[in-house]
Amino acid sequence: MYPTLEHVAMESRPYPTHLLQDCESGLALFAAAFMGHNDAIHFAEARMRCVCCDTDAKKLLEMSKLYPDDWTFVPEDAWTFADRVSSLGMTWDAVSVDTFTGEAMDKSLKSLELWCSLARKVVTVTLTLGASYLLPRGWVDSKFERASGVYWLVLERR
Repeated sequence: MYPTLEHVAMESRPYPTHLLQDCESGLALFAAAFMGHNDAIHFAEARMRCVCCDTDAKKLLEMSKLYPDDWTFVPEDAWTFADRVSSLGMTWDAVSVDTFTGEAMDKSLKSLELWCSLARKVVTVTLTLGASYLLPRGWVDSKFERASGVYWLVLERR
């Protein structure tokens, strides 16, 4: 599908990259569907170390051939992975949660506390207009348009 990382970059979607300036590490959950063109490519361009998690082991293997050698690719359910690493106290500067819209997005928005427990600075989560969520304590929210009717819910630690 994408022979080089440059091809992924050509297909990249809008992302609030200004928030990555001081970030050294990233976690991309639900990373494999589009080879990371929604979020992981921006982490790569910001020269961040990254962990990519998705249940699609085949796509993660394809991604691992394109992205930097110091990146980690974990074939696991995002919620299972997040629960496990949260209990270990693991954190990243930036966490991206790129679900499909619909039920997965709704479940993800109910998991904001979990996603924020993994982030030191910023969390981005798929959001459509009209979707509801509870803002975790200690975070501020904004929206960043990524496609017609689809946004990044941007959470920044206060």
